[in-house]
Amino acid sequence: MTIFLRARLLMTLVPLLAVAGAVAQTAPPAAPSPPALAQAEQIAELEKAQRAMIQDLKRQLAEMPETVRKQRLRARIAEIEGRANLPRDLYISPSAKMSAPMKTYYERMKMRIEDCGTRHFPSHDGRKLYGQGVVGVTLANDGSVIQADVLQPSQDKALDEHMLKLVHASAPFGTPPARPMANGSPVYRRLVVITGFDFNRESDKPAPEPVPAQERCKWG
Repeated sequence: MTIFLRARLLMTLVPLLAVAGAVAQTAPPAAPSPPALAQAEQIAELEKAQRAMIQDLKRQLAEMPETVRKQRLRARIAEIEGRANLPRDLYISPSAKMSAPMKTYYERMKMRIEDCGTRHFPSHDGRKLYGQGVVGVTLANDGSVIQADVLQPSQDKALDEHMLKLVHASAPFGTPPARPMANGSPVYRRLVVITGFDFNRESDKPAPEPVPAQERCKWG
């Protein structure tokens, strides 16, 4: 394979790895399953191969005579390396090793959404809706919601839409901690908090610890 074909292959590999890494992190909180572990290992191997290919391309480039084509290829490799090193979104799930401030922030955020869900229990055509789902909440630096996405649908479209409405109505959540992870937070692009919903016949009862009035969701 020529150096030019290898460079083209890398251009395709970089965005695929970014998507695969993000999808792997959005899995619902649970003990890692064998398929999930296998996927993580495959992603790690691909990233390792990607780094090795970039270094190999650089060595081959250094041996080439200085031409316009070499200059273009050098720029292409720099672009590939830049894309590969771009910060990714940081996903925080209940099972993540959060820092103490992030744990407090997460629990407070969860409590506010649960309080909102209790006060505004999902219903459709006069019928209460029951089910489970998982939502990813992308936060801005001030704690406002950039976007909310259903990661694990409830199998009921009306309930899925209600979960998203609860998240938006409960925001903003305040400035997230500077260091979300207990072992030191990597440089990340955006913070995505993963929260689960479980609407059952017990969850429509009054919340045992309602949040202060000023922190309650704004419904309407």
